[in-house]
Amino acid sequence: MKAVDKQMRSVWSIPTPPANEKEFGKHPTQKPLALLKRVVLASTKENDIILDPFNGGGTTGIATKIIGKRKYIGIDVSEDYINLSIKRYNKINQEYTILNN
Repeated sequence: MKAVDKQMRSVWSIPTPPANEKEFGKHPTQKPLALLKRVVLASTKENDIILDPFNGGGTTGIATKIIGKRKYIGIDVSEDYINLSIKRYNKINQEYTILNN
């Protein structure tokens, strides 16, 4: 049996966001990156567009960038949280640029 054919456990053991995920600031309901990566992989396929109308700290967008081959649109009413998301995205984008050169 391939791993793809296995059923996911009903309980995911994922710790709260570590300090490095809050490097540029934090959102009061920030989700762990490990959780959002798992959700994105479980609920999307390549070339999908992911819309997060409650962007917050931008973790869904960061997960989307790391996974790749998906597009992301994030919306938030708070300019502070949009700026937090941009800082987080720029850091991950810079890390991926360095790794791919």
